[in-house]
Amino acid sequence: MLIALFCVLTVLFDFWDVKLVSNNFRNKMLVKIIQQGSGAIAAILLMLRLKIRLFGKPQGWIYLIPCLIIAIDNFQFSAYFNGEMTLIRKGALDFFLFGAYCMLVGLFEECIFRGIIFSVIAGLFSKDKKGFLYTYVVSSLVFGCAHLLNGISGAVILQVGYTCLTGGLFAFCLMKTQNILCCAAIHGIYNFCGLLFDEMGTGVVFDVGTAVTMLIVSVLVGIFVLWKVWTYSEEERTSLYQKLGVVKQKEVNK
Repeated sequence: MLIALFCVLTVLFDFWDVKLVSNNFRNKMLVKIIQQGSGAIAAILLMLRLKIRLFGKPQGWIYLIPCLIIAIDNFQFSAYFNGEMTLIRKGALDFFLFGAYCMLVGLFEECIFRGIIFSVIAGLFSKDKKGFLYTYVVSSLVFGCAHLLNGISGAVILQVGYTCLTGGLFAFCLMKTQNILCCAAIHGIYNFCGLLFDEMGTGVVFDVGTAVTMLIVSVLVGIFVLWKVWTYSEEERTSLYQKLGVVKQKEVNK
C-alpha cells in the first residue's frame, strides 16, 4: 500500500500544476524534488521487498574514478570558457535545489534500472559469464530505449543512443561497487554537469571543443569499462548476484 501511495504521488506531480512558492524556478525544482523523491522512496521500498541488497558497504571504490570522469566531462567546458554559456541564477538556494533535484533523479532512476530491472534481467539469463554479459548489454539498452517515452524526434533518438552508453557506465558502477547509492551519486553528478546551463543559465552549447573533448574521454573510458566488464571475475559475479537476490552462491557457474 505504501509503495502504491508513493507511486501515485510520483505520477500526480508529473501532471499537477501546483504552486508552492512564488519564484517560478524554485517552485519548479521543489515540485520535481517531491516527485522524484516519492519515486525514489517507492523504488527503495520495492527493492527491500524483493530482497535486493545493494545498500551495504561499497566495494571497489577506485572504479568510481572513471565513472566520475565521465560525469564531470558531461559539463560543456570549452563552450563555458569561451563565453558561449552564462549562468543566470547564481543564488546558493537555487544551486542547492537544482543539485537536490539532480541527485534524486539519479537515485530514482538507478533504483529502478540498476536495482530492480537489472535484477530482473539477471534472473532471465544463465548465471555464467555469457549470461552476465547479456544482462549487462540488455539492461543498458532498456535504459536507453526507456527515453523513447519522451517522444519520437531526432533529438530523442540521439538521446536514446547516448543513454544506452551511459546505462552501460552506470551498470559498470553497479558491478564494481555493488552499491546502488554510488550509482545514484554518479548519475546525479552527470545530470548536474550536463543540465546546469539548461536549467540555470542561457542554455547548453555544444561547440567543437566540447564535442571533441567528450568524444576522446568517452572512448578512452569506454575501452577501459568494456575491458573490465569482459574480465569481470566469477567471485565478483557471485557476490553481485547474491545481492541482487537472483542466485545462491552454489548456483553461479564459471
